[in-house]
Amino acid sequence: MPDNVTTEAAKKLKTVPAVAGYKVSLVELIMILMLVGLVFVFFFGLRQLKVDKTNEAIAQTKFEASVPTFQKLIDAMETYRKNDPFGDYPAAIEELNLGSVDNADFKFEYSFDNLTITATTKAAFGKADIKVIYNMNDKSYTVEDPAPEKKPTVKDEWLPQE
Repeated sequence: MPDNVTTEAAKKLKTVPAVAGYKVSLVELIMILMLVGLVFVFFFGLRQLKVDKTNEAIAQTKFEASVPTFQKLIDAMETYRKNDPFGDYPAAIEELNLGSVDNADFKFEYSFDNLTITATTKAAFGKADIKVIYNMNDKSYTVEDPAPEKKPTVKDEWLPQE
């Protein structure tokens, strides 16, 4: 009886028409998976790029809002220097009588030894401890970022040009 069953099954297999579908080879399957992967990489990559650009625009707006404070400090320092009998800058920022110059995003400090005004970002900026330094002698800005790979950051092209 088992011989009968196997021969009948074999006959049925021979008489069953070929499957109408298309067989997918391994190479084609790999190509399809690669294309799907590329679509996901571009989709999520572009989505992240939009988020990064938005965060960068917010950071730039916050920085540009602090530039007038920098300019106010620089102008007050130069005025003080012109009126000083020895032609020196003030020893401390409090001598300028400007009140509090700090804001929600930046803390401003002055160093008489280096003749620099330093604005240090606070956590409200999006990342703390980025330093934007204005050198009174060179009349130039520099940016010191402890972790430049982490966003947001202050870009050199945002700095005022004199």
